[in-house]
Amino acid sequence: MAKMIHSKYGYEPPEWVQADARLDKWCKDKKRRAKQHGAFSLDKNKEEAIMNFGEALEELKRGNCVARKGWNGKGIFIKLKKGESLNTPNNRFNEVMTHDFIYIDTTGLRTNNPNAPMDRVPWLASQTDMLADDWVVVE
Repeated sequence: MAKMIHSKYGYEPPEWVQADARLDKWCKDKKRRAKQHGAFSLDKNKEEAIMNFGEALEELKRGNCVARKGWNGKGIFIKLKKGESLNTPNNRFNEVMTHDFIYIDTTGLRTNNPNAPMDRVPWLASQTDMLADDWVVVE
């Protein structure tokens, strides 16, 4: 039976522990050199302004798109659609929304589910959404 060594992952063969140590050293060295030369960043988490729902609504009013970090789907956001005047060109009287409304855009949803809806539809906040503190502005 092969000798096992206790590591941060449990008991492993010595060659696995050595490979993990080399990989950890390589990652630390890569980060140090990147920071030193300013070439690129290996940090995936950029500083994002996390907001509550009230702050997210203010961003919507400024014309920005917002989303919750806690939403399962990536590529989903909400946006405010401004209402239009009834005096629109081309006699579109029956097609015009005269009040502002919020819609959810799932056209950029990244998923493996081929049946997932890719739409823009009016959105209504749940109590969970209104009480959440993980809102961010999205591009």
